[in-house]
Amino acid sequence: MINTEILASGATLEVKLQRAAQAIFQTLAEAPSDAPLVLALCGGRSVVGLLTAMRSESASQPKDLLKRLHFFMVDERIVPLSDPDSNFGGLKKQLFDQLIAEGFVSEGQLHPLKISRESAVSDCDKYLSELEKLGGIFSVVVLGMGEDGHIAGLFPRHPALSISKKAFIDFYDSPKLPPARVTASVSLIRGAKLSILLALGEAKREAWNNFQSGEVSVADCPAKLAREAGRCLVVTDLVG
Repeated sequence: MINTEILASGATLEVKLQRAAQAIFQTLAEAPSDAPLVLALCGGRSVVGLLTAMRSESASQPKDLLKRLHFFMVDERIVPLSDPDSNFGGLKKQLFDQLIAEGFVSEGQLHPLKISRESAVSDCDKYLSELEKLGGIFSVVVLGMGEDGHIAGLFPRHPALSISKKAFIDFYDSPKLPPARVTASVSLIRGAKLSILLALGEAKREAWNNFQSGEVSVADCPAKLAREAGRCLVVTDLVG
């Protein structure tokens, strides 16, 4: 885990999340000045604290950097964006609306994954095309680790783990409800310059132990994929 830093102890969770937010903006600032910047975000409860830290950190960032930033989803539920289950809908309320109101970003920098069952394959292809126009990689990807060790829509032993190409993948047999979802592929996550892995809450203890174990495979703990990005920063409140 040479490229992996674990923020586990010695500071409050709020401070660790602030450090993660700073690392995100530092990575974005290191990109060439004319390069698009893509931040891929997960849904779920774990990301709320990081989004709060990012919103605070945004105030001290150069405006030209913020104007080059594009927000993508690393996973989504196959529901309308107005549905309470929509990951993008939740992030819009938690982060995007305030950033837009404060003038840090514009609506054009937001890239929701608009998808329906009837056109899921073409919708996923269109979303990949959007990403390709911006360089085809995630500058930073934010991932929450589930109780079973999953990240994004990549669940243990799920067929989506075997799809090696850059893609957004629709599937209808998620072990977690709702069953119809989309996920970024393994290749997209591995290709990120920085991954932020959030391993928060005692319910994640077994998954955290698996993440640290050299005897547990990626197939059984997909969260280990986060370590295969250029750099990985892990934020956890599970010490030991």
